Amino acid sequence: MKLFKRSTLIGFAAVGVFALAHVQLASAQDLKVRISTDSTPGAATQVILAAFRDALKDELGDKITVEYFDSGQLGDEIVHMEQVRTGQIDVVPIGSDAVQLDSKWAIFDMPFLFPNFEKAHAFLDSPLGDEMKASMRDSVGLQVLALGDVGFRHITNNRGPIVKPEDLKGLKMRVPGSKTRIMAFEHFGAAPVTMNMGELYLALQQGTMDGQENPLQSVISRSMQEVQKYLSLSSHVFTPSTLVMNGARWDSLNDEQKSAFSRAATKAVTVSRDYVAKADVEGRTTLAKSMEVNEIDSAAFQAAAIPVWDEIAKAAGGNFGTRVIAFVTAK
Repeated sequence: MKLFKRSTLIGFAAVGVFALAHVQLASAQDLKVRISTDSTPGAATQVILAAFRDALKDELGDKITVEYFDSGQLGDEIVHMEQVRTGQIDVVPIGSDAVQLDSKWAIFDMPFLFPNFEKAHAFLDSPLGDEMKASMRDSVGLQVLALGDVGFRHITNNRGPIVKPEDLKGLKMRVPGSKTRIMAFEHFGAAPVTMNMGELYLALQQGTMDGQENPLQSVISRSMQEVQKYLSLSSHVFTPSTLVMNGARWDSLNDEQKSAFSRAATKAVTVSRDYVAKADVEGRTTLAKSMEVNEIDSAAFQAAAIPVWDEIAKAAGGNFGTRVIAFVTAK
């Protein structure tokens, strides 16, 4: 009986070794990746992921099969962040909620820090941007493939134009699940509330929320102009589109595949930045047809924002936030 058990175990082990070798051979020849986003077509995170998908196919041809999902087919952004960490999804783009994975992303909640796209891109492409990528890998095991654009966020609401900080007082606003974003709006006197994007349209329609803040392409892609009267062009924060890959999955790629993924990510960043810059300009014209649009008093908001920078810098950890402020505000 013992001899039978031992021989059986040896047989099973041999089969297991053969199966493993077969899987490894297949993975070397036929790479399959699963990529997904909760955002709808036209939103910045969907655009960068679709561009990455197309670039991957151009790079690897029939050596890769890409399973692509959008519009929340696999869950919302919070679910996606969990799924990419557990390996259920290989690649996802993350917007404002990236701060829930790594505190360094809190710097993107500093209101009125980034003055324009050029300065934001210079930061993302700097050694400080590289430091953020390394931090995300060290803290939660995610490989940052690219830092594209979600863009500058603007305020919409149903109460009235936002021109000066006092106009935000008591305004019930939907914000992402970021403690530092909440901190920033509370600093201005608003009443920020975290809410899933999928619930926002109805909340605005029913008056549960007075307003929200998002890039213009997100306002349009989710038809929020149907339930919002006023658009204030605040550009209060810049949000990157952080394209991440499960770290173990990245490590399993061979050198040729890693190079192809990196080149595809670089191509996707170019598409992302071009699209978001154009969408910000065109969005103003589109939304002006159905909303009352106004400029804000930038000087008043800038002066009011500076005191909260230090608090958010502390949340970003160590002296990192301080170095970011110095980089962005340098002449």
